[in-house]
Amino acid sequence: MKFSSFDINMFDISHFNGKIDWSKFLTPKPDILGIRMGYGVVTDDRAVENWQNAKGKVNRVAYWYMDYYSNHIKGWGADGVSDKDWGIREAEACWKLLKNDPEGIVFLDIENGNPAYAPDLSAVTGRAQTIAKAILQRMDELNGKKNGIYCSLGLLSWFSAWFKDRPLWVAWYNEYQTAESVQKAVKAAGWVGPCVIWQYASHGCLNGDGVPQGRILGTELKELDLNGWIGTAAQYSALFGKPVVVTPEDEVPVEEPEDETPIDVTDFINYRVTASKGLAIRELPTTKSTLLGYWLFNAPVTLGKSIDQGVGSVQGWSELEGQKGYMSLDWLRKE
Repeated sequence: MKFSSFDINMFDISHFNGKIDWSKFLTPKPDILGIRMGYGVVTDDRAVENWQNAKGKVNRVAYWYMDYYSNHIKGWGADGVSDKDWGIREAEACWKLLKNDPEGIVFLDIENGNPAYAPDLSAVTGRAQTIAKAILQRMDELNGKKNGIYCSLGLLSWFSAWFKDRPLWVAWYNEYQTAESVQKAVKAAGWVGPCVIWQYASHGCLNGDGVPQGRILGTELKELDLNGWIGTAAQYSALFGKPVVVTPEDEVPVEEPEDETPIDVTDFINYRVTASKGLAIRELPTTKSTLLGYWLFNAPVTLGKSIDQGVGSVQGWSELEGQKGYMSLDWLRKE
């Protein structure tokens, strides 16, 4: 899939992309740039400069990584703070960075944290959703908008009904899909709000040729998150206050035949770890990337079907379902 396949396309960045050479970075002319402002109550190291440097050059979308564990870890600074108050603190930390220069809505990034210290979301659903709800409610109050959620397709069924009418930015690394099939999969998962952005890859291969463009475009990583706008023109205009040229068909909902075969959304494979000392979780698909933690020997793990050849693995790398991180397929056995 090519980045240019989308009429409206988007990069997203954080401090992991390093210091950016802005004279190169926007040469493919993305329409939107997602910028991580921070996580928990901590400002992303590059948030302020990225937000300022992108201003006026591209439509900016802020996102904030939800910390659902720090207020439950003994000895950490937030230990003992109630879930609701912790969520409010996260929202206010985000808004402090945006209040003098807001743009669009804020997407709350919800995914599993590092297993070295964070439990799986499914194991702490009640408290995690209390935090998420508090963040979104407070952010709605602060910016006067209905803010959105970023998550993987596989996590959609985790959410209670309260969340499911919000704007959605969905991650589904499957380039065999289309905007239409993504919308259908999201709907099948019970989401009723508008799905407006599809993050279809993290490899940075804009041209569909297997060549990552991150460093070529002036970042410190060869990889780069790639997204396409799959919402309507009206939704785009509402988000940014800017019109987009469309044909009349773009605003007409397509009725699906009732007997149409449902799309296969099982885009994950179950494995078991065969490395006797545990299998490393890397931030990127290379043995030189930051170590995020380990998965225990013989423990089950679910990974995406998509394989990135990366560096240092014979069989390649696949991304963890529901959280960031890659594992080498050399030390995994299919269930």
